Amino acid sequence: MRQRIAISVGVGLAALALHALWANATPSSRQAATHLASYRWQIPEGWFGGFSGLIISEDGTNLLAVSDRGQFVQAALLREDSQISDVTNVRRAQVLRKNGQFAPRPIGRDTEGLALMPNGAIMVSFEGQHRLERFAQPGAIPRAVAWHADFDQMPKNAGFEAIATAADGTVYAMPEAPIGAEDVIQVFALKGGAWRKAFTLNRDKQFQPVGADIGPDGRLYILERGFNGFGFRTRARSFDISGTQASDEKLLFQKGIGRHDNLEGLSVWRDDQARIRLTMISDDNFRLIQRTEIVEYIIDP
Repeated sequence: MRQRIAISVGVGLAALALHALWANATPSSRQAATHLASYRWQIPEGWFGGFSGLIISEDGTNLLAVSDRGQFVQAALLREDSQISDVTNVRRAQVLRKNGQFAPRPIGRDTEGLALMPNGAIMVSFEGQHRLERFAQPGAIPRAVAWHADFDQMPKNAGFEAIATAADGTVYAMPEAPIGAEDVIQVFALKGGAWRKAFTLNRDKQFQPVGADIGPDGRLYILERGFNGFGFRTRARSFDISGTQASDEKLLFQKGIGRHDNLEGLSVWRDDQARIRLTMISDDNFRLIQRTEIVEYIIDP
């Protein structure tokens, strides 16, 4: 029996390794982004972890994140040779309900997506009880955001994780699970208080959209995650959305299980070397076997 178990485990590990190699064997001509660095962030407090949404300041020195347990977290990023060396000045505030209270049950606190509006307001998406809300600042009382009938089709724990805002204030949102056809990501747009179906993106059933941002180049960037029981796959793509359809799809990177943890939050900015930088944060699900990491990729001009 022990021998059979050992053989089974050995075969399983070999298959796992082959899968990781296969997932990383994407043609180099399609790998537009290069991994710069990963920083493991640790704070020995019960509230720390579960980060799913991320905003990085234009100069890359500050972050705002939200966690699955309803916490806004702000911090300063110290850098050496353009890489994160420390995270300091950490502050947090509860994500409040419209009544000014903290949600009494976890299902009401499950904040997932995060996006910055042109006027400085913060847009947040919730997954336990599907909705979007607007906050003037961390810790403020939220304002409700309009709803669309199609959103009622979103399964529990598979709603809006990926949201982004354009320079004109348009909010783009995409559900983690398909609404309608299984092979497309339906992107919705909110402008002038009303939602519309904006466009669709090709969907690979191995990946789900979990983060999004509009870069300084005006392109839509999406972070996608896959899980197969052993670990997390990660990839990022970008699209031109200057018209009524998304076009010019670019695969920026694709990594197999074990390369990164559960990356869910994405923020795109331009560094002092004119490079587009993708900064991502992982959701450790408050599990000791996972980690909170801040990962950065760069796209040379």
